[in-house]
Amino acid sequence: MTTPNADEQRRQLRASFETLLQEQGELSADDRSFLMSHFDSALEQQNLDEPAELDPEGLRRDWAAAVDALLPEADASQREFHIRRFDDTLEPLRRDAVQDAVEYSRRRREQGEQAAAQWLNERNAQRKSAKAATAVANPDSRATARKPAPRNPWGNGG
Repeated sequence: MTTPNADEQRRQLRASFETLLQEQGELSADDRSFLMSHFDSALEQQNLDEPAELDPEGLRRDWAAAVDALLPEADASQREFHIRRFDDTLEPLRRDAVQDAVEYSRRRREQGEQAAAQWLNERNAQRKSAKAATAVANPDSRATARKPAPRNPWGNGG
């Protein structure tokens, strides 16, 4: 049995997905119906009381398969256009901060607040060390790439 919260989440997800499909002018009514039926089926199988696992690469593979199924006559450039648009949408999920937030949440749920906080502090320290090492190894190239300003032979600052 699902909780009212899970039912509300499903309703909101379904409404959002339906709106997204309506905005896709290149989809026919049959295409939208096909996608909605698969989405509904996936929603019913998903336990919304469990935290979602983010897998941007899996989402991308699924989207590529959907593009192939929905646009079988599309040439390579059209296919890449749709996949690139989806990649742009997924870009925030690939950011380190988002990945860290998801991992922190998982650790907090499984190991407790203290262990999760310790992991996050260690992760931030590692990232800071890596940035410092990169800065030392690659000094600011902008400063060395600039030509020195021509010297004013009259010394009047202009």
